[in-house]
Amino acid sequence: MKRIEKVGELLVRVITYPLRAAIGAGRCIHKSTPDTLEDCMPFVIKKKEEKDGTSTSTEKKASS
Repeated sequence: MKRIEKVGELLVRVITYPLRAAIGAGRCIHKSTPDTLEDCMPFVIKKKEEKDGTSTSTEKKASS
């Protein structure tokens, strides 16, 4: 009778393992994810400004 109980417990653990793993991963991700980006990024993202009517992202080529 003990063997049947052990097999039943093992069967329940095997069947419920994916569900328990998914719930655990979801709780871990929810706990470690910050509410806003300002909480995890201590720096400011700025866009480059234009100078003299030209974009600063393009480089001027030297004439040959």
